[in-house]
This record gives sequence, C-alpha cells and structure tokens, in this order.
Amino acid sequence: MRLISPLIEYLAVSKKLKQVGSYEGSFTKSVYMPFYANARVGDSYYMQPDEVLDSKNNDITAIEVVDSVTCATAPTSPATDPISATQATQGYFYFCNLQREVVAYVPLNALIRSLNAGKVQFCNFDEPIVWQNCFVQFDSLSTAITTANCVWLRVTYSPKEN
Repeated sequence: MRLISPLIEYLAVSKKLKQVGSYEGSFTKSVYMPFYANARVGDSYYMQPDEVLDSKNNDITAIEVVDSVTCATAPTSPATDPISATQATQGYFYFCNLQREVVAYVPLNALIRSLNAGKVQFCNFDEPIVWQNCFVQFDSLSTAITTANCVWLRVTYSPKEN
C-alpha cells in the first residue's frame, strides 16, 4: 500500500507538481528580444510568436531575465548585450491573454536571478497566456537602451496534457 499526503495528492492532481531531476532543465527556452531602434518610454515591445510558449500548447511556469553580469553577450545575430540590472529597473514584463488584456506584470529587475536570492520567478496563471501578446515596456530611460542591447529571457514551461 502507498500512502500519499493530501497536500502531495492535491498538488499532483492539479498539475502543480511533477517529478523531474531539475525543474528548470526539463522544459526551458531562451528568448531574445533585440532592439532595432533605441528603446523609448511608453512603447510596447511585443514578443515574437512562439508555438512552444503559446498557452494552447504549454503553461509558462517560470521566467528569468538574463542580465549582462550573468552573460556578457547574448547568442543572437547580430550579437547584442543583455540589459544590465540598472537598465532592468526601468522596465516591466507584461503577461497578456488572447484579448491582449494584462493578466500580470512584473519589474524586469525582479526577474534577475542574482537579485532574487538565486531563484527564478515562478508563475501560475488562472487564464491562458498568449506569448505573442506579452510585451516589455519602460517607464523611464535614465540609462539608455540601444540597438546594442537585448532583453534575454529564460522561460520554463510545462506541456499541457491533452
């Protein structure tokens, strides 16, 4: 006979718990958002469509901003530098649904692992998130963000079971 605590059973049934060797390593994707012009205050910079991160296929479970201290150059073409922690304090990441309504938003600097006690930001949304409707927006630009910069996100997801 196998005994399971009610909490473990609840988490397993509600798909908030899964057995993996490494939570991040099971399903993680890097997303790079380069700037093709200097960033401007109030402009929305939308994510490119991505069928892996789209909510009809997967649930986003964690998100992290890779800053310039963590990795000096993003592997994009052309090579761009990830934003710094100082630049990240100026912006927010917005999670949006199918109707482009904001479901949640979080400061970019709160998504930097080294500034978050070494942890990624875990996510659990009640409604589906549509990746291409998500965006980054800056409320100030005292430290400029130019075409030499990018926002580098590391996104962990969980496949939906059909």
